Amino acid sequence: MTPVEMAAAAAGGCLSLAATLFVAGVRVRPPVSRGPAVPASSWVRGLRRAWAATANPTHTKAQRRWRALGWWAAATAVWALTGWPVAGLATLAAGLWLPWLLGSGRVVHERIATLEALETWCRRMADTLAGGGAIGLAQAIVTSAARIDGPVSSAVRTLARRLQLDQGHPAPALREFADTIDDRTGDAVAAALLLALHQQSTGVAQILRQLADGVARDIRARRDIEAARAESRQSIRMLLVIQVGLLVLLALTPAFAAPYSTPVGQVVMAMLLAGTVALLVWMRRLSLGRRAPRFLGGTAGTS
Repeated sequence: MTPVEMAAAAAGGCLSLAATLFVAGVRVRPPVSRGPAVPASSWVRGLRRAWAATANPTHTKAQRRWRALGWWAAATAVWALTGWPVAGLATLAAGLWLPWLLGSGRVVHERIATLEALETWCRRMADTLAGGGAIGLAQAIVTSAARIDGPVSSAVRTLARRLQLDQGHPAPALREFADTIDDRTGDAVAAALLLALHQQSTGVAQILRQLADGVARDIRARRDIEAARAESRQSIRMLLVIQVGLLVLLALTPAFAAPYSTPVGQVVMAMLLAGTVALLVWMRRLSLGRRAPRFLGGTAGTS
């Protein structure tokens, strides 16, 4: 790559980075309501989902913006140093979306942690009823909300507050609770609680223990599946490390890297990297699996 080409690439990268900084710094005024909103097109929805995939729950919007700008700067530097625009785009895409592509294990562990908290909550309510700490299931739910923590704490507290406000009408509150859990097992627990609240029969503590046992069996099954998938995830990570190492070696070896400096070489590189991305997306879908359809709540049947 000649000095002129390097200067042109660096100038183009700087201009694009400056434009991005300008756009990111502009405070957009809230749109004025002028009638019903027009549904977004499929392309717009796809772009929103792609941007949402770069989000980290622990980061603020400002942190997400600066993270994106940092990876944009890194991509510009890679483009300027190698003369490969595809390598720059690959750097940007890897920095923003690789945690999401390789984050299926984290998603599964979060689901399992939610079910474990749900199991603990059911057992705690059963112990409260059996020990005489509450009169009726509704009071047991309200009592447990003050002592619960973990992934379902917010959902349980909201459920307890709704049950206190909507006396005699637990169905909407339990449907909202099922939507917050967003899992078929959570639907089963919410449906059982709804029947128990309506019937107010004896033996509710035993029913809650049976529910907890069912959730525990589901957790064990999911853990077994996750253990079988962990080796495949590790193999994918090793393949990615090998591929990145090969790209670095190509960039450091001008004789081997020369073909990729041509337009045809860049097309070939783009096709190879696109195949890698498609493989990662496919592996993520396989790792997460097809979720069992829900039967309770506002989003039932949409899973």
